[in-house]
Amino acid sequence: MDRNAFFNLIKENRLSGAYLLHGVEEYVKDSAVSALLETMEEATRPLNVDTLESAEANALTLACDALPFFAKRRVVICRAMPKDSDAKAILAYLPKMPETTLLLFLLRGEADMKLAFPKALAKEDRVVAFTELSESEAARWAGQLARRRGVTILPENARFFITLAGTDCARLAGEFEKLACYVGDGNEITREAISKVTTRDLDFIVFSVLDYFLAEKPEDGFRALGAVLKDGEKPLDIARVLGDKAKLTLEARRRIDQKQPKDAVIKALPCSPGYAYRVYESARRLKSAQVPRLAAATKALVAVAPMQFTGRMKASDALERALLLLVAQSSV
Repeated sequence: MDRNAFFNLIKENRLSGAYLLHGVEEYVKDSAVSALLETMEEATRPLNVDTLESAEANALTLACDALPFFAKRRVVICRAMPKDSDAKAILAYLPKMPETTLLLFLLRGEADMKLAFPKALAKEDRVVAFTELSESEAARWAGQLARRRGVTILPENARFFITLAGTDCARLAGEFEKLACYVGDGNEITREAISKVTTRDLDFIVFSVLDYFLAEKPEDGFRALGAVLKDGEKPLDIARVLGDKAKLTLEARRRIDQKQPKDAVIKALPCSPGYAYRVYESARRLKSAQVPRLAAATKALVAVAPMQFTGRMKASDALERALLLLVAQSSV
């Protein structure tokens, strides 16, 4: 089940039984839980919501068997996924769980879908994946934020906002709140306001530059780089971010080649889950012939700053030279 279907079930008050919520988009995941809890009677809500930090079968069944207090249902949130004997006991219990109880397994990051417990829930369409938003999805979400906040934004300006702020929903919400305060209630968020107020997410912007080169589209890559430079970003900063992402991509690829599971690779990378997911996908698509070229480009990107500071080469020229190392000779 995707997140939109889950939100529709919340809106229509049609949730029942147990669900596993996982994925890298933590903000939307938490928003879904908040939206669900807001459907409960406020006065009795604290008495009808239990949160468990472990998935121990006896404690979980005890919490789920409790009757709601002056309400139609109670919600049990478990922040872990059961394994081994606990998983078997809970799977056997779920068909017997009271209809008045809604059980949510709320995980940080992605669940290991190879395990028996999530596979069993997936067969019943009870696994909700909160994946990272695409740029088009993020733009539509910005439109929803505008309606909730009492301002307006044209679709093309929402897309422009995403190109600057990225697709991380927690960050987007903060940047959008700044914009809404800037223009005032009932007014339109214009392209000029976005350019003036939005703090650029350099990591997100530069991500697309490197991805173009890794997709063997150097013309698009240099075009994207030119746009970033035109927007005022400094070559040294771009080289630093590109170098960091290239290092992470190489590390992810090394782990992939070692046959490490996707979840293990993502958790091992020293960055946020959402960013790690994107790095993993880039590394997974790498061709074998690209790996040594990316390693050479990484060293050259790290050398951009020393080249500039010692006067051997301008940072912009060193940056372009480093990116050229990613281009196959047949493409030059």
